[in-house]
Parts: sequence; structure tokens; C-alpha cells
Amino acid sequence: MPALTPGEFQVLRHDVRSFVGDYTRMDYGDPTAPRMAQLREEFGLEAVVSGLDTEFEQFLALKRWVRSRWDHGWSHSFGKVKDALDILREAARGEQFFCEHFAITLSQCATALGWPARMVAINIAECGSPRDYHAGNTGHGVVEIWSNEHGKWVVMDADMNVHYERDGVPLHALEIRDAWLSGEADRVRMVQDEPAFVFPAGRTVEIWRENHGGGAQWNEGKARTVLETFARHRALDYYARVRVNGWLWVDQRCLPTLIRNSAPWSVRTTSNPADMYWTVNAVRMSLKPGWDEKGGCLTVTLEHCTPFFSHYEARTDRGEWRRGEATLAWPMREGVNTLECRAVNVMGRRGVTSSLDVAYASPQ
Repeated sequence: MPALTPGEFQVLRHDVRSFVGDYTRMDYGDPTAPRMAQLREEFGLEAVVSGLDTEFEQFLALKRWVRSRWDHGWSHSFGKVKDALDILREAARGEQFFCEHFAITLSQCATALGWPARMVAINIAECGSPRDYHAGNTGHGVVEIWSNEHGKWVVMDADMNVHYERDGVPLHALEIRDAWLSGEADRVRMVQDEPAFVFPAGRTVEIWRENHGGGAQWNEGKARTVLETFARHRALDYYARVRVNGWLWVDQRCLPTLIRNSAPWSVRTTSNPADMYWTVNAVRMSLKPGWDEKGGCLTVTLEHCTPFFSHYEARTDRGEWRRGEATLAWPMREGVNTLECRAVNVMGRRGVTSSLDVAYASPQ
């Protein structure tokens, strides 16, 4: 029997995102864990983000909601809260917390809703032996959430209730850092949301004073001065040092410091973007052509970089999306064939769609 003659396969379009770095390097938490489920249900998180047109609008709504739970301050509850559920319950009783607690809460609320999120620690360049208004105020905590819409991590600061944009595009922490250290801060827009930051007063300042030895200088005026100074550059100067998942970004513009707040600081440094800004929520494809007496076919093998992964979905020629396996057979028809694939996580959040067009002609 004569060998079958192959048809012609030609890729006309290849819209498949590259994977940068290793997404498994971080523990993202588990949105199906009991305390995550309790957080989601007790505080009605699904309702907080419902009815909005885009994913990014949902991020902003969640940030606003977290900011609205309490005002920046200090609490005797600092030592007993261990996660967002604890923090929100204490806040409902009137307790106040600072930036780290805002970041913990926003990050874990995003996780509970099925969005990959992470805390980011930032510091001013001169954080080693701070003086004057910088004493005890050299760092800040924010969150980055992965945006499918923008194909990148984006900063959300729930404490100040802001995010940052350049030319209308939301920024991640390293992009903010680059603008600040490159003298291009004027090209960065701080987008202020409501409710805005409220300066601490009353009981919470008394707690602050107790934590600093009870000195008379630790008063409402001092608290306001410290926090006004923090915001004097829209907090952009605090992005000089960016730490993600244990890695501190360094370059010649801001070399590592081994002292922070006059204490030793162990650091693990990198200048490799893949160590800090890896890709998530994408799918890539491996293709193997084949043919038999029925015609041509492509065997497609899928890989994902999706936290909380559940399954794949695929569709051909703009048809219905169907649940699929990691390997699928794609029969070719005469003309242009289109395949789209995406990952879906355990919360039903769909990742970025990868797609390609392949023209096929059967042998003559």
C-alpha cells in the first residue's frame, strides 16, 4: 500500500504568550481552604466585586472595600491577628491597623476570589540609619495582583487607596521604581480612590505612643508629620527598594543595604526579572502534525502556569468552549482552522486565551 501523502500545514497566526520564570516558586495560598471560604462568605466578597464590566474594575472595587474597613492606625490586637479573617473581624470591632495589615487583607481577599496576588515590601533608598521624619518610617507594604486584562502584575495599595499608571497603563512595583530612579516621576499618575487616607487621631495614637516608650513627642502632631512626609512624593520614593517573594531588586542606581532601621538586614538580591515577575494564567501549545486516510490532524499538547489550576477549556473555529485535557486531537478541515485554549482555576477564573490559525490543504 503506498504511503499517504501529507497535506500542507501553514501557521498563519500564533498568539501564544511566552512563559517568563517559574510560577511555582511562590505559595499563592488555597482559595478552597476552610478559612478562605469563611473569609469569602462571612464578608460577602463575591458581592463586593459583582456587577462590574472588567477584571481591573473588580480589583479596584476590592481595594476600595478593604480600605473602607478601617482607618490607618495602631491596635493592641496586632499580636493576635494571623490572617485577613482575624483582621477584618477585629476591624469590625473598631480596631485599626497599618499598611502591612491592609496588604495582608487585600492579598488574601484576592486569593479567596481566585486571583493570584502577593505582598510586596518597599523601602526608601536611605533605609539603613533613618533620621528625623524617616525614623521608624522607611518602608511600606502593598499588593500586586495578576491582571489578565493587562498581562502583568499591577500594584494595589489599599492603605493609601491608590494605584499607579503611566500613559494610562497600570504599573507594577519595578516600573514605579524605574520611573522614580530615572527622574521620570512626573510621568507616573497616582490614581486616588475613595475613601482617602485618614490621619490617625485619638486612641490609636495613644497606642502608638505606648509602643514607642510613652514619650510625649509621640502625639497626633508627630503622627501627622510622619505620614504627610511619607506621602510627599506620592510615596514613589518608597519604591526605591522592592522586595517580592524574598528577592530584593538591585541595580547600580540603588545598591543593596545590609542595614535597615539601624538593624542587620539579610537580603537575597537579583537583577533578573524572571525571579520576581514571572508569568501566570497563561497556556502554551506544542504541535505535532499527522495525517491518515481521513485527512490531516494536529496533536496539541498544552502546558499552563496557572495557580489554583482546575482544567483546560478549548474551542475550534469560534465554536463553543468545551472542557479539555492536556492533549487534544485537532482535525483539520480545508482552509483556515482556528484553535483557542485557556486554563480555568478552581474558582472558575479563566486565564489568558492562547490561539492560533492554521491553514490546511489536503494532498492533491
